Amino acid sequence: MPVDLTIPEITVLLFGSLLGTLLTAVALRRAGPVSLNTPADDRTCFVFCDTELVDATGPASVLAQQAGSDAGDHWQDLRAVFRARFGDLGPKPQQEVRRFATKHPLSMAMGKVTQTQATVHDGDVASDIAPLPEDLQEVADHIKATCYFLDADVVGICEIPDFAWYSHDIDGNPITPIHKYAIVLLIDQGFETMEASSGDDWISGAQSFRAYLKGSTIACTVAGYIRELGYPARAHTNSDSEVLHNPLTILAGLGELSRIGEVVLNPFLGPRFKTAVITTDLPMAVDQPIDFGLQDFCGKCRKCARECPCGAISFGDKVMFNGYEMWKPDVEACTRYRVTNPNGSACGRCMKMCPFNKKGLMQHRLALWVAIRMAPLRKLLIWLDDALGYGKRNPLWKWWLDLEIRDGKVFCPANTNQRDLQLKRPIPKNKIIPIYPVETIPPPGSHEAHPLDRQDAQARAAKK
Repeated sequence: MPVDLTIPEITVLLFGSLLGTLLTAVALRRAGPVSLNTPADDRTCFVFCDTELVDATGPASVLAQQAGSDAGDHWQDLRAVFRARFGDLGPKPQQEVRRFATKHPLSMAMGKVTQTQATVHDGDVASDIAPLPEDLQEVADHIKATCYFLDADVVGICEIPDFAWYSHDIDGNPITPIHKYAIVLLIDQGFETMEASSGDDWISGAQSFRAYLKGSTIACTVAGYIRELGYPARAHTNSDSEVLHNPLTILAGLGELSRIGEVVLNPFLGPRFKTAVITTDLPMAVDQPIDFGLQDFCGKCRKCARECPCGAISFGDKVMFNGYEMWKPDVEACTRYRVTNPNGSACGRCMKMCPFNKKGLMQHRLALWVAIRMAPLRKLLIWLDDALGYGKRNPLWKWWLDLEIRDGKVFCPANTNQRDLQLKRPIPKNKIIPIYPVETIPPPGSHEAHPLDRQDAQARAAKK
């Protein structure tokens, strides 16, 4: 396959590879192997122990089970997506929200299949308990191997804290925590199509649904397998979930919270994945949260914020919000853009632009190793990411048809987003990200309009 690089880009690549090789050789003499499965240190990215979060998750439970959106990726954004159905964001988002994620025919096809699997998320448990090894680590290894056998990309296990359960279901009925363990699956959305995409054109939504379908199939199968072993188990997918995926993903050692607005980032997949979860009482050894330097890296890198088409990602520092520490996104702006995007399907541009979104070639693995172990060189890696043009569209991987479903008919849209890097985009000064704390969120089960008050939200943020 031909390589689409200019002479200056090749020069920079060779220089970067040579420099990285020399630095790695020096570092290898000074440090042991990298561990990505150790308890997080004082730079830990999550503060999930505050009791306010328990309250915050309740109203969020009415958000996304049937909205066809990114369940578990960012709960407040999804709350806004779901609430758009009832008019909280005005008439246009209310009209567009029911189709925004399935406006491409391929997305629609996969979405229908995924929804049918909601009927097998749970089921009867076998009356007899199968013989299992006493070593809980062996049990955990077996379950992970089973998930990998079914083609999961990354798997982790953790105990489920109470705050990771939604307080109510979509109809406002209370949810009772019933299981002790969570098996968290990461499904790669696909690097090649993202390379050819702008990040928010038509393949973006289809890749989301492909990952959701794959994750749902694996989760339902493994949950059924565990029930056949004599232990209760339930799958939680974008079609129907009783747990928050973000904290479980972090607690299972699969990533850290990133600048991309309530999105967990994995060191090998970056943000390019979807999650599915299996909750169960099958006794297993659990994994530990990881710290691979992402908080420092995201603090220095603002590429996702620079490239966000609606300016929803913060350029500033982390804040405390509803009991946890994060880079607060502009939830309303993000939701409005994703739901009403006229030239594409939703939006995944931040995923495409992230420096951790790489194919996994030798030079990428080397850069990852340096990013984890050599903090002073992170700014150099961030500069190299732009210098080498990562984030530009690569037409060699473009194979899909830009099609849209409207009123039951399929047609070619008038325009398709064709964005590339915005290297000279200025950093806004004194930008205020509006916040919508728990007391502004409608009660569980409410299907009436509760319009968002953006001016009040900005005033709240200004007082912080």
